[in-house]
Amino acid sequence: MTKRSHTLVITFVIATAIVLFPSTARLQEQGGTAASTPTETPASAPQENSIYIITQGDTLWDISNSALKDPFLWPLIWKENPFITNPDLIYPGDRLTIPSLAPIERAMQAPVEAAPAPEAREEKADATATPEAAAPAKTGSKPPTVAAPVQEETPEKRKLILERETVHPLIDKYTMLSAGYVSTDQWGESITGTLEPKAMFGFDDIVFIKVSDPENVKVGDKYLVFAPVKKVKHPQTRKKLGRLIKILGILQVIEKAPGAAHLTARISLSFDSMAKGNLLAPYQEPMLIYAVPNNDGRNINGRIIEVMDSRSINGNFDMLYLDKGSSDGVKPGDRFTVFLDPLKKGFPRKIIGEAMVVLVKDTTATALVKSSTDPITKGDKVELVK
Repeated sequence: MTKRSHTLVITFVIATAIVLFPSTARLQEQGGTAASTPTETPASAPQENSIYIITQGDTLWDISNSALKDPFLWPLIWKENPFITNPDLIYPGDRLTIPSLAPIERAMQAPVEAAPAPEAREEKADATATPEAAAPAKTGSKPPTVAAPVQEETPEKRKLILERETVHPLIDKYTMLSAGYVSTDQWGESITGTLEPKAMFGFDDIVFIKVSDPENVKVGDKYLVFAPVKKVKHPQTRKKLGRLIKILGILQVIEKAPGAAHLTARISLSFDSMAKGNLLAPYQEPMLIYAVPNNDGRNINGRIIEVMDSRSINGNFDMLYLDKGSSDGVKPGDRFTVFLDPLKKGFPRKIIGEAMVVLVKDTTATALVKSSTDPITKGDKVELVK
């Protein structure tokens, strides 16, 4: 296999995993399994937990794929086996408890109770006449007034109201949350520990956190969990631009003891494993992008300054970080062409891909690779699509 073919295979595998990732994140937030299609009835999950003996070469990812039919559900197996302190370290011969998904299936398939029908009102006919109607008419009195017959109103013509077409965002919410960014901020809030003797934490784990102003924190408040990955320098000027931030998940405060320096929180969404010392920032719902902004005559050229996970080769659905931000006129939804300078003078440049901006900071931006024909690397040039 040639080096280029090997590169394309790696790119395809990474793209497939990232395409499936948003549905897994959505499953964690909803706490259930995806609904089955009408044309296919999946087999019901076992009603009770089962036991699995770890063999050489096993991983929680593979075991989850085999036992739960979805490798992304491995955090459920990890949570069910508290003796595993590090999900990357499991040993042959250990007995794993495989949780049953039956309770979740029952909750998802339970029929919605119909609202009680309103009680019909009983109308009683008044069989007796009023005293005035029964009494004989007096001499010289005016004849009784006869009420005009009530005419039925013509029913209004029915109008056909068409349902509005659903508008979908250009970028999935969970892709935006996990995108990461380059930042120069300083942080002091962090995860300080947990009740269980674990080195790493994941979805649904209970942890302790320390914040700078606990008095203003309420039960239900959410925090973004992240970790600084590396220092970022401009590939051409070598200027320090900040640190690359990797988003690990979201946690929510569930208990606040009076006067306590530490708060109790639950991890409600996990993109990656977390650990003591991971940093926190108040959570803000991402602003979804529904349309590509107009160019408005902007002329923006820049470079790719970093890539996530320090990969040297990037393809569709990978994240890139640009050296241009809001101060340069960059907007969420902007599309940038990625290109290489011509090898010889007088020849055209080579366009190798396109990326869409999903998050904008003051001097940097995060972009998602939408298409690529060649490997995209740190230092490649970008230009705003006109």
